[in-house]
Amino acid sequence: MAGEQRWVTRDVLGILLAQIVFGFGWSLYLLTPKFLATELHAGPETIGHVAAMGGFAGLLTVPFAARGLDRLGRRLFFQLGSGLIVLLSLGFLQVHAIGPLVFLLQGCLSASFVLAYNAAAALLTDYAPPRALGQAIGWLGSANVAMNAISTAVAEPLAERFGWHLVFELGAASGVCALAMSFFLRAPRSAHSTQPSAAEPVMIAPLVGPLVAGVLIGMVFVAGFSFLQPYAISLGAREVRGFFLGFTLAAVLCRLFLGGLGDRLGRRRVATWTVLAYGLATIVMRGLQPELLFVYGFAFGSAHGLLYPTLNALVLEVLPSSRKGLGMVLFNGSFNLGSSTGGLVWGVLAARAGYPSMYTGAALLALVAIVALRVSSPLPAAPRA
Repeated sequence: MAGEQRWVTRDVLGILLAQIVFGFGWSLYLLTPKFLATELHAGPETIGHVAAMGGFAGLLTVPFAARGLDRLGRRLFFQLGSGLIVLLSLGFLQVHAIGPLVFLLQGCLSASFVLAYNAAAALLTDYAPPRALGQAIGWLGSANVAMNAISTAVAEPLAERFGWHLVFELGAASGVCALAMSFFLRAPRSAHSTQPSAAEPVMIAPLVGPLVAGVLIGMVFVAGFSFLQPYAISLGAREVRGFFLGFTLAAVLCRLFLGGLGDRLGRRRVATWTVLAYGLATIVMRGLQPELLFVYGFAFGSAHGLLYPTLNALVLEVLPSSRKGLGMVLFNGSFNLGSSTGGLVWGVLAARAGYPSMYTGAALLALVAIVALRVSSPLPAAPRA
């Protein structure tokens, strides 16, 4: 066990800590759907359009990040993402009604995550050996997702007692702290000599299945994560942070203790079973009971906590070691495509057919994701650094 953990250095811990600080600021905006529904009186279709704008902005950021992460360095992109958190937080202080500014700020939120999270993930996998890619991504995901519960637990009572402006000010302060910490992030020496080259081609066929599954899972995720809030409120719930607490607890436990399961048992096999669990966790939301939000969150978080790093590692294992930044961005880009498409589709479906029908559709997409994983080309062994 000691040999497997030797790659965990002070620099690795610094990356995780920087992601925690960034994740705290970013996670404050998981409550944006509640802000839109309660303060700006937005309906499900409008909330879906705002969520879709975030996904599309993330997609527009993907080519920039994909091209630059492996060429310009990881730290610069983490700094850009942290700076965006500061700017969008100041922008939300000026929001008093649904309008173009809301959509612009939601776009900045998604772009900030694409830039900062992928930069931190690529930097962390520079340190991790090939056998521990899933574990490394799981740890980083734990550092980020732990903030989902902490941020919402802090932000929701603050907003109720003092108003949303204090939440947005806290977001700006978090972004400033993450930006300051970024100046201490360092890449391993070996990473300086692994620039992309024409001799390291990217194989497209083995990537298709995991990336298609990423799109579909992104659609399922936004149904559970963004639309549960207005659904619960429509059923009489006043607080939704119980969902985030359950989600975070389960996701962190899975990533800390089971994050390397795909590395050991096979990433495709583990991904298939966890996609099935994802679908089951979604279908039970049809009959949402507000008093059980923690339970729904725990079930959804258990599936997501294991699936996300496993699918991500499935993409990374077929890319050359010098293209890890590209792999991180491709997978997260597929997830963004799914979340933006899901925001549009689910918003219309929820408005016209109701939330239960929406969750049925989301669960069916999880089954399609299983098919995409099973029929795609097998993944050859990854080139070793």
